Amino acid sequence: MRSLLAAFAALALLLSACSSEPDLSRAPADLSAPIEPFEATATLQSPDGQLNIELGIDEFERPRYRVTRSIDGDHTTLLQDSTLGLEGSSFSLSRGLRIESVTEPQTVTDSFDLPTGKARSSTITANQQSLALRSDAEPDLALTIDLWASDHAVAFRYRVDGETGTGSDISIDIERSSFAFPEATETWLQPHDAPSVAQPAYEMPRESGGTVDDPRPAPYGWTFPALFRNEAGWALVTESALADGHAGSRLGSTVTDGEFVIGLPDPAEGNTIGDPASTGELPWTSPWRIIITSPDLGDIAESDVVRHLSPPAADDDFSWVEPGRVSWSWWSDHSSSRDPEKLRPFIDLAASLGWEYSLIDANWDSFGDEALLDLVAYADERNVGLMLWYNSGGPNNAVTEAPRDRMSDPQIRRAEMARISALGIRGIKVDFFHSDKPPTIRQYRDILSDAADHQLMVNFHGATVPRGWSREFPNLMTVEAVRGAEIYSFDLGYQNLAPRQNTQLPFTRNVVGSMDYTPVILGDTVRRRTTNGHELALSVVFESGLQHFVDTPDAYLGQPNEVVELLGAVPSVWDEMQLIDGHPGTHAAIARRNGDTWWIGAINGTPETRSIPLDATSLGGIVDPGSAATVVCDAPLLGPDEEQTDPAPADLLAIDNALPQELILYPYGGCLIRVDG
Repeated sequence: MRSLLAAFAALALLLSACSSEPDLSRAPADLSAPIEPFEATATLQSPDGQLNIELGIDEFERPRYRVTRSIDGDHTTLLQDSTLGLEGSSFSLSRGLRIESVTEPQTVTDSFDLPTGKARSSTITANQQSLALRSDAEPDLALTIDLWASDHAVAFRYRVDGETGTGSDISIDIERSSFAFPEATETWLQPHDAPSVAQPAYEMPRESGGTVDDPRPAPYGWTFPALFRNEAGWALVTESALADGHAGSRLGSTVTDGEFVIGLPDPAEGNTIGDPASTGELPWTSPWRIIITSPDLGDIAESDVVRHLSPPAADDDFSWVEPGRVSWSWWSDHSSSRDPEKLRPFIDLAASLGWEYSLIDANWDSFGDEALLDLVAYADERNVGLMLWYNSGGPNNAVTEAPRDRMSDPQIRRAEMARISALGIRGIKVDFFHSDKPPTIRQYRDILSDAADHQLMVNFHGATVPRGWSREFPNLMTVEAVRGAEIYSFDLGYQNLAPRQNTQLPFTRNVVGSMDYTPVILGDTVRRRTTNGHELALSVVFESGLQHFVDTPDAYLGQPNEVVELLGAVPSVWDEMQLIDGHPGTHAAIARRNGDTWWIGAINGTPETRSIPLDATSLGGIVDPGSAATVVCDAPLLGPDEEQTDPAPADLLAIDNALPQELILYPYGGCLIRVDG
């Protein structure tokens, strides 16, 4: 919810212009000196032997690593020699180091069953190895670097034990981790937001078509996940296992010869509340730094490594968590959540389509507890659960949307959760966090923990990108952290960006966790370039444990019967995902399975017509070509021998009952398909 964005746009620009460029990289002075390739002390291979992460000490006694892939028997460089290390005000573990010991590689297997995500069940096998390092200058501290490699990802993390100059507490002021990509590596990067009244919220447009040699300036760095491609394959860089005391990191603003470094949160984030440094007691463990990589883009899109490298839930009983589809009134009428009578038609919409939930957005507290009780009873009679919106503030933001000050103080928060849970409320949407500093990271985690105690599902908006918490807290259903459909309300230029951006998200933001884009605009409330076929397909292309359908009852129930049936049937829970075809910025065709039923969503982000074959090769055995299906695509404006140069009218759809040999995606168009098992 961004009802304040327009009002605060000028203020955000002023704040950005008045602040000096932050030093997010803080690279050591001697990095500019010529460096010889280090000699690897340890080389960890993936289980299939194709991916290698090597670690050693360079000529300046600094730990460094590189990542290579075996292609036709040759080692091809994915990441060149990149730096490692940690520094604090009272210690340095980034230079003057020696490797004391190296463990033997071990094969580890990790499995989980979770209510949301690309697949409810997932298993991964990887090799793991640890290196113990010491510095004569820091005899009381021990640094361990853990390496991890699966067939499609490598990762590393730090562990520190002992005592610092200040005792058993540790503060990480600088992390020297870097990602040095070879020359001409292509990039798909999202600049990080400048701190402001409503930022950072991970909503900047993602750039494409650049290279690491000359990335466009980003004064506040680039957000995770960051996508790259070179001759060794695709690489998506991100992090996972963000615990209490950790800061959420990003790629820093300074890039030298293709080398990106870790950056910390800007001091101005979150209303200047909190220190950006990661802190904790020894022994201390960092988040995992992850590079998801493969020559096949499908392995990136389908990866669940972020959750596999996250700790499991402490409590196994999350059987009460139920993902679902959600109706939402705020997008089409920003004042609707103040008026119970405007909310009832959206509850009726959810009931008529068999959707599980309806969301009551900002300022609902203005109509009082009695009206809320009436709405709960009204929804309960129709077998629809209700969700409530909250402002996260507290001191971390100045946004006045209400209710606020109920999610920042622990005692007040738990009392409010107990109250609404007793009323039968099923979940909460918490908005406007605006910081990746440790105090805000702790607030996210405390909200999830307290909500679990009261059997409330959680949706974060105005929030940081997912970092694996949905495994540790399975009641985390979805996170915004995307320039989603609500931006149509505030940015007239969004219609030009949306088609291209929509085809980037399956390979970037949605890889790392459920994404609350709020898709499927079928009416004429806003101007858009995307067709109705494109919009319908987003219900499958985008994964979210709570899929908020953005449009009005009339826009949905006025569709052809076959479309209404699909809207009521499309799941928000999946057992399997497969990329059929795609490329960031041009197109995406994704298949998802729920039980025995496969769903296919395909979208075109360009003004040119595109065809995608649906043959035995492209379908990968998931379904047979020509299977019985419900197929909804954009209808052609012209005859078969005429060139289609303009998008079809948004409301013009073609409906068929068999899987075609190829999908024709008209300009900015798309298709939604259900193939029954």
